[in-house]
Amino acid sequence: MKRLISILALLAALPAAAQTNVRFLHEWRFEGHVAPFLVALDKGYYQAEGLNVSVDPGTGSLDSINRVATRAYDMSIADINSLVRFRDNPVNPQVKAVMMVYDSPPFAILTLKKNNIRTPKDLEGRILGAPAADGAWAQFPILARVNNIDASKVRVENVGFPVREALLARGTVDAVTAFGSNALGVVAQGIPESEVVVLMMRQHGLDLYGSAILAHPEFMKSQPKAVAGFVRALIRGFQETFRDPDAAIESVLKRNPVAKRDIEIARLKKVIEQSYLTDEVRANGFGAVDMRRLDRAIDQVGIAFNFTNKPKAADVFTAEYLPPRAERLVK
Repeated sequence: MKRLISILALLAALPAAAQTNVRFLHEWRFEGHVAPFLVALDKGYYQAEGLNVSVDPGTGSLDSINRVATRAYDMSIADINSLVRFRDNPVNPQVKAVMMVYDSPPFAILTLKKNNIRTPKDLEGRILGAPAADGAWAQFPILARVNNIDASKVRVENVGFPVREALLARGTVDAVTAFGSNALGVVAQGIPESEVVVLMMRQHGLDLYGSAILAHPEFMKSQPKAVAGFVRALIRGFQETFRDPDAAIESVLKRNPVAKRDIEIARLKKVIEQSYLTDEVRANGFGAVDMRRLDRAIDQVGIAFNFTNKPKAADVFTAEYLPPRAERLVK
């Protein structure tokens, strides 16, 4: 008995199994659509994979890519189209996407019914407000090409992110580039939701993906189990969020004290509908890509970007860290 007690005491004195640290950077502040990343934290999904994960808010896709490239972070989420442009320079670290998040990109044109802009072509002769650093604005040359828009006939005003929706509501501009969920910002300006028109670029000729999970090549090489574990845990976070978004939003609210519950739950549900949970995801599971579609997307990126060392789909995305399809299906 004494020997058993001694053994148990020895075991209790041993340090807990070491967990691998993963520094993760989101591309934006903690709003409703970030819930799956934080649910995975709160539910212990990362910890169950032997990971000690930190999730920090970000300031945009370009910074999110650069922070991984410089090893300030091990992994991040960023626009894969921006990654395509980043990988065009062979001097840059070979950062790669390991999991797709936005199966349909959130890029959109927002306008009001009274402006009679029903297709992208209708932007000709109108005033378009576009923040210079906006991800949707970066895709506008592609939208213009595939919809035969004469860009010289569109008056573009450089507007700030904080005032974009207000300028549209006041009529200072006729339309703005934005994410689809930014329609909620227009509603917050007192415009009835029924009067807001959202033209999702994917529905108007863009064959692009959106943001994906990225990892530094050295981290992938030295910590492959950590990368795979992070991806597996995050997919569980998305599945749980899809199952109960009203509960999932609490993980955002407790980290963002100025957030309003009704706005953020609406934002989360809108992004799930528009970008996360597409027909392709329902059929094929969360996190994967169609490599032929990704190659077509890279071709479209070339409409707005002059490649010097054009990457292929396999240069910017790998499926080797994804769990089997059965584990990625949304039930």
